[in-house]
Amino acid sequence: MSKIKVFRCRICGDPYLGDEAPTQCPFCGAPTRFFVEAKDWNPDEFNVDLSKITQKNLEAALQLELDNAAFYDCAKNMADKADDHYGLAKFKALMKVEREHASAISKFLKISLPELEKQICSENSKANSKEGYEREDRAIKAYSKFRDEAIEPRLKEFFGALVEIETDHLDLHKKDTS
Repeated sequence: MSKIKVFRCRICGDPYLGDEAPTQCPFCGAPTRFFVEAKDWNPDEFNVDLSKITQKNLEAALQLELDNAAFYDCAKNMADKADDHYGLAKFKALMKVEREHASAISKFLKISLPELEKQICSENSKANSKEGYEREDRAIKAYSKFRDEAIEPRLKEFFGALVEIETDHLDLHKKDTS
Protein backbone atom coordinates (compact mmCIF):
# COMPACT_ATOMS: atom_id res chain seq x y z
CA MET A 1 0.00 0.00 0.00
CA SER A 2 1.34 3.40 -1.00
CA LYS A 3 2.21 5.97 1.66
CA ILE A 4 1.61 8.84 -0.73
CA LYS A 5 -0.86 11.49 0.39
CA VAL A 6 -2.38 14.62 -1.08
CA PHE A 7 -1.56 17.86 0.74
CA ARG A 8 -2.72 21.44 0.16
CA CYS A 9 -0.77 24.62 0.82
CA ARG A 10 -2.84 27.10 2.82
CA ILE A 11 -0.92 30.05 1.33
CA CYS A 12 -1.35 29.35 -2.40
CA GLY A 13 -3.93 26.56 -2.31
CA ASP A 14 -1.97 24.27 -4.63
CA PRO A 15 -1.94 20.51 -4.07
CA TYR A 16 1.19 18.47 -3.42
CA LEU A 17 1.67 14.69 -3.63
CA GLY A 18 4.10 13.01 -1.23
CA ASP A 19 4.46 10.76 1.75
CA GLU A 20 4.81 13.94 3.84
CA ALA A 21 4.44 17.67 3.29
CA PRO A 22 7.46 19.35 1.69
CA THR A 23 9.78 21.57 3.74
CA GLN A 24 8.72 24.43 1.46
CA CYS A 25 5.86 24.67 -0.99
CA PRO A 26 7.26 24.04 -4.47
CA PHE A 27 4.78 26.58 -5.85
CA CYS A 28 4.80 29.56 -3.45
CA GLY A 29 7.68 28.81 -1.06
CA ALA A 30 5.58 28.62 2.12
CA PRO A 31 7.09 26.63 5.01
CA THR A 32 5.79 23.14 5.75
CA ARG A 33 3.59 24.28 8.66
CA PHE A 34 1.19 25.80 6.11
CA PHE A 35 0.38 22.38 4.62
CA VAL A 36 -2.66 20.33 5.53
CA GLU A 37 -3.80 16.99 4.22
CA ALA A 38 -6.21 17.63 1.36
CA LYS A 39 -9.01 15.87 3.26
CA ASP A 40 -8.67 18.60 5.93
CA TRP A 41 -8.54 21.48 3.42
CA ASN A 42 -11.01 24.29 4.04
CA PRO A 43 -12.44 25.29 0.65
CA ASP A 44 -13.17 28.75 2.09
CA GLU A 45 -9.47 29.57 2.73
CA PHE A 46 -9.63 32.45 0.24
CA ASN A 47 -13.21 33.49 0.96
CA VAL A 48 -12.59 36.27 3.49
CA ASP A 49 -14.64 39.40 4.09
CA LEU A 50 -12.03 42.08 3.56
CA SER A 51 -11.79 45.38 5.39
CA LYS A 52 -11.15 48.44 3.22
CA ILE A 53 -7.53 48.68 4.37
CA THR A 54 -6.90 44.99 3.65
CA GLN A 55 -8.53 45.33 0.23
CA LYS A 56 -6.24 48.28 -0.54
CA ASN A 57 -3.20 46.42 0.80
CA LEU A 58 -4.00 43.30 -1.24
CA GLU A 59 -4.26 45.44 -4.37
CA ALA A 60 -0.85 46.97 -3.60
CA ALA A 61 0.58 43.51 -2.89
CA LEU A 62 -0.78 42.23 -6.20
CA GLN A 63 1.00 45.01 -8.07
CA LEU A 64 4.24 44.32 -6.19
CA GLU A 65 4.08 40.61 -7.03
CA LEU A 66 3.20 41.20 -10.69
CA ASP A 67 6.04 43.73 -11.07
CA ASN A 68 8.52 41.38 -9.39
CA ALA A 69 7.37 38.40 -11.46
CA ALA A 70 7.80 40.43 -14.65
CA PHE A 71 11.24 41.62 -13.53
CA TYR A 72 12.34 38.04 -12.81
CA ASP A 73 10.96 36.96 -16.19
CA CYS A 74 13.19 39.59 -17.84
CA ALA A 75 16.18 38.51 -15.70
CA LYS A 76 15.52 34.87 -16.63
CA ASN A 77 15.54 35.74 -20.32
CA MET A 78 18.77 37.74 -19.98
CA ALA A 79 20.45 34.87 -18.11
CA ASP A 80 19.32 32.48 -20.85
CA LYS A 81 20.82 34.73 -23.56
CA ALA A 82 24.09 34.88 -21.57
CA ASP A 83 24.13 31.08 -21.22
CA ASP A 84 24.05 31.57 -17.43
CA HIS A 85 22.38 28.34 -16.34
CA TYR A 86 22.38 29.19 -12.63
CA GLY A 87 20.85 32.64 -13.23
CA LEU A 88 18.28 31.13 -15.59
CA ALA A 89 17.23 28.57 -12.97
CA LYS A 90 17.17 31.07 -10.10
CA PHE A 91 15.24 33.80 -11.88
CA LYS A 92 12.81 31.30 -13.45
CA ALA A 93 12.03 29.83 -10.02
CA LEU A 94 11.63 33.29 -8.46
CA MET A 95 9.35 34.38 -11.33
CA LYS A 96 7.12 31.34 -10.77
CA VAL A 97 6.92 31.91 -7.00
CA GLU A 98 6.06 35.61 -7.39
CA ARG A 99 3.45 34.70 -10.00
CA GLU A 100 1.99 32.17 -7.54
CA HIS A 101 1.78 34.87 -4.88
CA ALA A 102 -0.08 37.09 -7.36
CA SER A 103 -2.44 34.19 -8.05
CA ALA A 104 -3.18 33.71 -4.34
CA ILE A 105 -3.77 37.44 -3.88
CA SER A 106 -6.14 37.38 -6.86
CA LYS A 107 -8.12 34.62 -5.13
CA PHE A 108 -8.60 36.83 -2.06
CA LEU A 109 -9.62 39.73 -4.31
CA LYS A 110 -11.92 37.43 -6.31
CA ILE A 111 -10.44 38.56 -9.63
CA SER A 112 -8.71 36.85 -12.53
CA LEU A 113 -4.93 36.81 -12.42
CA PRO A 114 -3.71 39.80 -14.46
CA GLU A 115 -1.14 39.36 -17.22
CA LEU A 116 2.45 40.38 -16.64
CA GLU A 117 3.61 43.67 -18.10
CA LYS A 118 7.13 43.95 -19.49
CA GLN A 119 9.84 45.05 -17.07
CA ILE A 120 13.34 46.27 -17.83
CA CYS A 121 16.34 44.52 -16.30
CA SER A 122 20.08 44.32 -16.73
CA GLU A 123 21.90 41.95 -19.05
CA ASN A 124 24.03 41.02 -16.02
CA SER A 125 22.73 38.44 -13.49
CA LYS A 126 24.68 39.94 -10.59
CA ALA A 127 23.08 43.34 -11.26
CA ASN A 128 19.67 41.64 -11.49
CA SER A 129 20.32 39.93 -8.15
CA LYS A 130 21.12 43.33 -6.64
CA GLU A 131 17.85 44.72 -8.06
CA GLY A 132 16.05 41.59 -6.85
CA TYR A 133 17.43 42.18 -3.36
CA GLU A 134 16.04 45.73 -3.36
CA ARG A 135 12.66 44.51 -4.66
CA GLU A 136 12.43 41.79 -2.02
CA ASP A 137 13.40 44.26 0.70
CA ARG A 138 10.57 46.59 -0.39
CA ALA A 139 8.13 43.67 -0.45
CA ILE A 140 9.13 42.56 3.07
CA LYS A 141 8.60 46.07 4.42
CA ALA A 142 5.22 46.37 2.67
CA TYR A 143 4.00 42.92 3.77
CA SER A 144 5.09 43.53 7.37
CA LYS A 145 3.03 46.72 7.35
CA PHE A 146 0.07 44.97 5.67
CA ARG A 147 0.23 42.13 8.22
CA ASP A 148 0.17 44.62 11.08
CA GLU A 149 -2.75 46.56 9.56
CA ALA A 150 -4.89 43.51 8.77
CA ILE A 151 -7.78 42.86 11.11
CA GLU A 152 -8.59 39.52 9.48
CA PRO A 153 -6.63 36.65 11.12
CA ARG A 154 -6.34 34.81 7.80
CA LEU A 155 -4.75 37.86 6.13
CA LYS A 156 -2.39 38.43 9.07
CA GLU A 157 -1.27 34.82 8.54
CA PHE A 158 -1.02 35.24 4.76
CA PHE A 159 1.04 38.45 4.86
CA GLY A 160 3.21 36.94 7.61
CA ALA A 161 3.94 33.95 5.38
CA LEU A 162 4.85 36.28 2.51
CA VAL A 163 7.32 38.07 4.79
CA GLU A 164 9.01 34.72 5.54
CA ILE A 165 9.08 33.66 1.89
CA GLU A 166 10.40 36.98 0.63
CA THR A 167 13.07 36.93 3.37
CA ASP A 168 14.29 33.63 1.89
CA HIS A 169 14.50 35.38 -1.50
CA LEU A 170 16.39 38.28 0.07
CA ASP A 171 18.91 35.85 1.57
CA LEU A 172 19.34 34.16 -1.82
CA HIS A 173 20.09 37.48 -3.50
CA LYS A 174 22.43 38.52 -0.69
CA LYS A 175 24.48 35.36 -1.24
CA ASP A 176 24.63 35.99 -4.99
CA THR A 177 25.69 39.65 -4.73
CA SER A 178 28.44 39.18 -2.13
